[in-house]
Amino acid sequence: MKYWRIEKYIIDKGMSLRGFAAKCDIPSSVMCRFLNGKTDIQKKNIDKILKVTGLTYEECFEVIEPFG
Repeated sequence: MKYWRIEKYIIDKGMSLRGFAAKCDIPSSVMCRFLNGKTDIQKKNIDKILKVTGLTYEECFEVIEPFG
């Protein structure tokens, strides 16, 4: 996944992607495409993710450079 802090939240809570999407009130297909970097996401859905995870925008969307 492109957004490792969201992935970590899902794993730490023992949730499935479908369960996380439901908790955020976002269709699981939209959440999957977003987390895999295949589509952008609307601001209203970003706000839902931040509310559920308790992350800040900066934490949620922090870019980690690959080693190399």
